[in-house]
Amino acid sequence: MKVLHITTIDTGGAYKAAYRLHESMLCHGIDSQIMVRTRLHPNEKTIKAFSSLREVFLSKGKNGINKLCSKGAIINDKFGTDISGHPMVQEADVLFLHWVNSFLSCKSIIRLGRLGKRLVWVMHDMWLFTGGCHVDGYCGRYDRRCGNCPLIGDGKEKDLSRKIFLDKISMMKQVEVTITGPSKWIVEQARKSSILSGKTIYYMPNVLDTSFYRPIKDKKVLREKYGISSQKRVVLFGAADHGTENENKGFRYLREAFDFLPVENYTLLIFGNTGADLKLPEKLEVLKIGYIAEEYKLVEVYNLADVLVNPSNQESFGYTVCEAMACGTPAVGFPIGGIEEQITHKADGYLAKYHDAEDLARGIEYCSENAEWLGKAAFLTAQQYSYSRAWYQGVI
Repeated sequence: MKVLHITTIDTGGAYKAAYRLHESMLCHGIDSQIMVRTRLHPNEKTIKAFSSLREVFLSKGKNGINKLCSKGAIINDKFGTDISGHPMVQEADVLFLHWVNSFLSCKSIIRLGRLGKRLVWVMHDMWLFTGGCHVDGYCGRYDRRCGNCPLIGDGKEKDLSRKIFLDKISMMKQVEVTITGPSKWIVEQARKSSILSGKTIYYMPNVLDTSFYRPIKDKKVLREKYGISSQKRVVLFGAADHGTENENKGFRYLREAFDFLPVENYTLLIFGNTGADLKLPEKLEVLKIGYIAEEYKLVEVYNLADVLVNPSNQESFGYTVCEAMACGTPAVGFPIGGIEEQITHKADGYLAKYHDAEDLARGIEYCSENAEWLGKAAFLTAQQYSYSRAWYQGVI
C-alpha cells in the first residue's frame, strides 16, 4: 500500500502532525510519502508539488486572486492547483489531505476524488466544517450553515462564509472521503455541521516520537547551557502562529497569572514569535529564544522547564502539551478541546478554570512545586501517543 500525505507548507503545527503521521506509518511498514506546495526547510524526504518556476508563480498568482476574493478574516480559496495528474498522486493508493489552504480548492479536491483512490482528510482545525474560519471562537454558527460571520462583520446572512459553506457541501456530495480528527472534541463538533453529513468521522489522535521526545536526566547542565538559574522555577510558553499576539493562544491569561505569583521566584521562557511589549511584571525574568528549528533543541527546552503553560481558548489537539509531557514536564491549560483530553487534573498536570488567571497561577504553582512526580506521571501519559501505538484501523 502506498500512502501520500498532502499539505501546503513544511512548517506549523499541521505540518508537524502530518509529518509525524507519515513517520509513524513508515515505522509500521507502510510505504508513505509527504508532498508540500512550499518547502522552506531542506528535507529530502519531503516532495515538492511543483517542479518548475512557472508552476510556482502560477500558484502564487492564484493565491493573490484568492485574497482579492476574500473578505475580512475569511479567506476564499476559489482558485487552487490541480495535482490529480502528479506522478506521486497517480502512484498512491491512499491520499491523506492535511492543511491544504492556499494550495487546493474545492474543485481541486473533487478532481482528486474522481481518481477513485481512498481519500482521507485529517482535520487539524475547524476549517473543513465551517464557512472558512480555522477557529470559530465558540461562535457555533456552522450548525446553521454559517452566514452573518463575526469575522466578516457586515451583518449579512448570505455573506462569503455562507457561500463557502455551500461550496463545501457541494464538494462533499461529489467526493467519497473518510474524515479524522485528533481529539474527541473536534470529532464531536464536526458531526454538528451539515458539510460532513453522512461522512464517516474517526477519532485518530496525533502521534509523537516518544523515543526522541523524552526526559533528559541532567537538567542542571541544561539550565547552565541556557543561562537559567537552578534556583528559579521555569515556566515555558510556546508562541506559534503569531504567538503572544494571537488572541486564541491566550497569552493574556498567562500575563495576568503572574499578578498572583511571587515573580522573583520564576523565569518565563518563551519560544517562537513574541510581540515587542509583553506587558509583564518588571521583576519577572523573561527569556525569549525565538523560533526553534532544530527539534533536539526543543527537547532540551521542554526538559529544562518546570511547567509548560498552554492557555489557549480553543485547541483541536495542542501539541506543546503532548511534547512537554513526553519530556517529563507537566502542563497547565484550560479544560478545552484536545488539552482537556491530554491532561488529567492534578494527576499529571493541571486544568485551570476557563479564562481564570488566578486559577492558572495556582496551576503553575502546583506543577512547579510538584514537578518531579507530576513529570513522571506526565511521561507515562504521553506514551499513548507514541508511534508504536498509532492506530489506523478503518482509516486505511
